[in-house]
Amino acid sequence: MSTQHPSPLSGKLADPSAEGDVNLSPHRKAWQARHLGDASRALLEADAQYFLHQSLSTPCLESLAAAEGIYLVDLEGRRYIDFHGNNVHQVGYRNPRVLAAIRAALETLPFSPRRFTNHYAVDLARRLTELAPGDLNKVLFAPGGAEAIGMALKLARLATGRHKSISMWDAFHGASLDAISIGGEAVFRKGMGPLLSGTEHAPPCDPHACLYGCGGICNARCADYIEYVLAKEEDVAAVIVETVRCTDVQIPPVEYYQRLGPAAIVMEHC
Repeated sequence: MSTQHPSPLSGKLADPSAEGDVNLSPHRKAWQARHLGDASRALLEADAQYFLHQSLSTPCLESLAAAEGIYLVDLEGRRYIDFHGNNVHQVGYRNPRVLAAIRAALETLPFSPRRFTNHYAVDLARRLTELAPGDLNKVLFAPGGAEAIGMALKLARLATGRHKSISMWDAFHGASLDAISIGGEAVFRKGMGPLLSGTEHAPPCDPHACLYGCGGICNARCADYIEYVLAKEEDVAAVIVETVRCTDVQIPPVEYYQRLGPAAIVMEHC
């Protein structure tokens, strides 16, 4: 569920569909006053002293001591079911198979310079190519999503000899300078200019707020507009699409991507 809360920087209401979890309600402070012990308060105060906090994130709520399975455990011993998981924790915290694999790697090959190869990297690359469709048979590992977008943009420029991109308003692709340039959320772009040049934007596929009158049932006319922009803009190296909108889970129909067709050179799942 998404609710509007004042921005901690401006005092204005934040976009409820934007990335972030700002919660500055008095109920939050009241809960902390009732339930936090001295050790947890001390750790929260130290966190506030030594860390720069993101503008779209509420200061830390609690202090954690452990995590296991689906649960987070705080210093007072309370257990919370982690419904978020940051999209990467579906196997559960402290999964025995994951821990065993990590221990084996740390005991034999804790680090491998990229001038050398190893079976861990090759096995993972092989598995990914087996899962990928069509002739996608090469991989390039990235440390995170924003970095993957930056690498993809560079590869698209190199492969096409062009430099422009088309991406969607309201999309989120990361918070690095190149990622917010192609991203479409004003809260990340405000005050950051000048951004990366040649980053053109188009309306997203959003049947509930469609500019083309689809009435809640997508007719993919927004994909026609992408083709129009491609014809007019020229020098476009890539179309970047957020296949599933993270915050409010907008999933375009298959027909949208079929209409978009080969124009979508770069596609990202958040």
